[in-house]
Amino acid sequence: MKNKIALYGDAEKLNQAEDVLSEYMNENDIPFEIHRISDSEQFLREFLLRDDYMLFMVSEKGTLRYLLKIYKNFDRQTVRYAYGKLKLPLTQKELKKHMHEAVKSTHTCPYGIYAAKNAKMSRLIQHSDIECIYKEKNKSVFYLSSGETMEVTNSLSGILTELDANYFIKCSKGYIVNFFNIEQVSDDYKTLTMKSGVEIPMSRIGQKEFFRSLSLSITGVNAFNY
Repeated sequence: MKNKIALYGDAEKLNQAEDVLSEYMNENDIPFEIHRISDSEQFLREFLLRDDYMLFMVSEKGTLRYLLKIYKNFDRQTVRYAYGKLKLPLTQKELKKHMHEAVKSTHTCPYGIYAAKNAKMSRLIQHSDIECIYKEKNKSVFYLSSGETMEVTNSLSGILTELDANYFIKCSKGYIVNFFNIEQVSDDYKTLTMKSGVEIPMSRIGQKEFFRSLSLSITGVNAFNY
């Protein structure tokens, strides 16, 4: 399934914005289609209210206003809209920042409970409280949004089977992160900063997992073959 994008406004400014959009999508293996609309009535009548478009952009007065349709928590039942204004000429950094902020501001982590257990205690941990899980020697450590940690003997791969792989992603060897608790992604996609400020490395495979979750959060479907 391709992510459909509708552009309307000044042709010259949209040419530059389309180039940046295309580069962003291609670099991150996100399937897409861009449609240019020249008539305002057509834009409102045929595109704005259609279910199969996920991003609308309008160029006016030196800015690029956008409306991003997002499916809450990866289902296709609850739709939210994020909107904002981008500076022209558009840059990769500006685009990436706004798209991630838009998803982050409209989502809440789906509620679920993980039953963690070690030799000393048992504890029920809400998914929304889990920032990351990392391997330390022969144990797995839950790092929570409160700053608390809890060690368990379960392997990371075993823990991942008990979590929803749509939003708990293996970002690199030895690390699982909660997609909804990511605060920032570095410009080179090699580091994730969590809401607590903790920085975590991200591998090439982890980048694919991140963008799979990003695509799911926007379109409600997995547009990838991995």
